[in-house]
Amino acid sequence: MTNGTVADVTDINGRAVTLTYDNGQTKKISIPDGTPVVTFAPAAAADLKPSATVFVTAQREADGTLSASRVVVGNKGVVPPM
Repeated sequence: MTNGTVADVTDINGRAVTLTYDNGQTKKISIPDGTPVVTFAPAAAADLKPSATVFVTAQREADGTLSASRVVVGNKGVVPPM
């Protein structure tokens, strides 16, 4: 896995994505059809329901409780791919 920022998305012979790395280099890759491409969007409290798939990164506080600044929840049939 390589971390990068998606700089440009085009539709040439399938799906092509240009990644821009921190050092300024770019690389164009093709994403096969059927591969989910997702983005973050606001959700409603009603989206957090039994059997919903979620992804949570939490940290343990001094008193032993867990704290999270974000909860990612699947919506409309898409589940968090993390």
